[in-house]
Amino acid sequence: MDDATATYIFENRKHFEDLRQVAAQLAGLLVLNAAGSQSAGPHHPMLDAANQLYQETVGSLHQAQVTPRAREHHHHLVQAAAFLRTALAAAHTSLEIDPILTPLRAAYAHLQRASNQLPGFQIVAFDQGCCERKS
Repeated sequence: MDDATATYIFENRKHFEDLRQVAAQLAGLLVLNAAGSQSAGPHHPMLDAANQLYQETVGSLHQAQVTPRAREHHHHLVQAAAFLRTALAAAHTSLEIDPILTPLRAAYAHLQRASNQLPGFQIVAFDQGCCERKS
């Protein structure tokens, strides 16, 4: 591993974790909604927290110094961020499952792919969780 790529890993691990956190917060809202929570809605504080974390993360993510070895990893982080933006926008409208879950799954898939590109970016498989929706 070259020094520049090691620096990329060190500097972007937080972005990866923050994108995972945004995904987890959106999934949590969907669980609350599915459980019939009266507080689950487009104005839930968890959605505001997810949106704020997303905004902080995406700005820093686009400033990353990407090495050739990290190019594929970074591509997947950027794609995950784009799908999370779509999921967040849908969640601000309503908590209908499919408009949020579809891009959320795509974002998570890109996070999975990113985790396989470089060391230090572990992730638990979404399909191993309690809330995986079978098609």
